[in-house]
Amino acid sequence: MRYSWLISLLLLQAPVWAAEDAKPGVTADIYLLRTGEMLQSPHVVTYRMVEWTQTRGRWIAPDFGYYDTGYGRDQIWFAGAGARFLNRRHIDWSQEVYLTQEAGPESQNKRSLWLWPVVDLSFLQRLTGEIAAYPTIPLDKAQRWGADVDRAKLEWADSSRWLVGFGYSGGICTSRSWQSKPFVTVTRKTKNLGDVEFWLQPAPDGAQVQLRYLLVRDER
Repeated sequence: MRYSWLISLLLLQAPVWAAEDAKPGVTADIYLLRTGEMLQSPHVVTYRMVEWTQTRGRWIAPDFGYYDTGYGRDQIWFAGAGARFLNRRHIDWSQEVYLTQEAGPESQNKRSLWLWPVVDLSFLQRLTGEIAAYPTIPLDKAQRWGADVDRAKLEWADSSRWLVGFGYSGGICTSRSWQSKPFVTVTRKTKNLGDVEFWLQPAPDGAQVQLRYLLVRDER
């Protein structure tokens, strides 16, 4: 079975999470690719996202990205900045603010702010957690107030290279009702080529698989 996210990975090779993976005191470039595809034929692409962020010690700036609903009909362009406010043994908190602008042939020219926190938790040597939940603050009449959980997950490090886990994502969609999308996840970490994370989660018409690729390049 051929999936277009494999082609996307080869073409884009290229973040909204990633600040937590930069090392304190080091300037780093962070690249993130995300895409999702339905498992059922005709394997429709559900979304695509690519983002670049630069961190300088605790500061996160600039941060630019693009998101669409699969085929560019409804696009979101975003830019943000922020900082790492807490870095402790068992908890790490990074906070960003994004300005978003909708575009594309099916857009309504929505404009908003995302208040985007990322909280990483370390419970045991091999058990970790992560939460990224954010409100959407409207900046024009087309945009409505919203709330989303991008991810809230627990992961177990089976080895230094493999992680397995489960989690929850959800939010208020265009129907104005809360939609829940639990998922299971498997991550493969590499030393120099980045990390590849796979999600399997339910979708309105079946199930989808997500690919999330993260690459961090330190500049000393």
